[in-house]
Amino acid sequence: MARPVKEGLDYFPLDVDFAVNDKTEAIMGEFGPKGVLFMIYLLSAVYQNGYYLQWNKLKQMQLANRIEGVSPELANQIVNRLIAYGTFSEELFNSAKVLTSQRIQETYEDATKRRKSQKPTKYWINVDINKDTSVVNVDINPQSKVNESKVNKSKSNNNKKNKTKPRDPRDRIQQEFTEQVWSIYPKKLNFQKAYNAYYAAKVEGVSLETIVAKINEYKAYLKLHGTGEYYTKSLDNWLGGRGWMDEYDMTPPTQPAADGSNQTSKEAQTYVRNDF
Repeated sequence: MARPVKEGLDYFPLDVDFAVNDKTEAIMGEFGPKGVLFMIYLLSAVYQNGYYLQWNKLKQMQLANRIEGVSPELANQIVNRLIAYGTFSEELFNSAKVLTSQRIQETYEDATKRRKSQKPTKYWINVDINKDTSVVNVDINPQSKVNESKVNKSKSNNNKKNKTKPRDPRDRIQQEFTEQVWSIYPKKLNFQKAYNAYYAAKVEGVSLETIVAKINEYKAYLKLHGTGEYYTKSLDNWLGGRGWMDEYDMTPPTQPAADGSNQTSKEAQTYVRNDF
């Protein structure tokens, strides 16, 4: 009897900066340590299966039961957030409820390159370097896949000579955050935590314009009431608390007059009239 073909891996590499990369810190900030632990368990399940994992109710329950405090609903939330962060292919998840990515498949291919079994084709991602998009092939003909792979490899080698690597969108978001958000906020503390909170807000769909406008409103509020730095929220707390949805009372404060009545201070009136 022929020996059964092994599909999964016995181990997978974990980057030394795993604990401090943007995605891990974003998961930690939103879900705490159990979110990061679930993330590791999820990657282990993917590689144990090979290079993808069919995300269904059974897997959802199995992985949730392995970690105390993680419900099936929370497991789904973490998976959806990892898809939004690009850890898994959004296109394949939406079309086939499959968790995989180009990086996972490259890792799998490198780990199994000495195996004699044919390269897998189910839920396999090919990246067209010219279009910078993923073309998803599901259950295609193996021989066609081999021929297509040779053609794509040839094109890729030629294109790499004349085309630079596309800019990572995370770099753009970090530059946007540094230059347009961090630079204008009145209390600069915990840059990385603040960036993680900003990244989460961007994933949620909050625009840069909304955040900048509300920060300026918050600054006006602080100045109007003479609030010192000690009582000013740090940017990570402001973003984490969804500060862009706060409403600030811009009514000028009053101070006692000589006759005991209250009147608006001249200083407060100046704050209202002047821009920053």
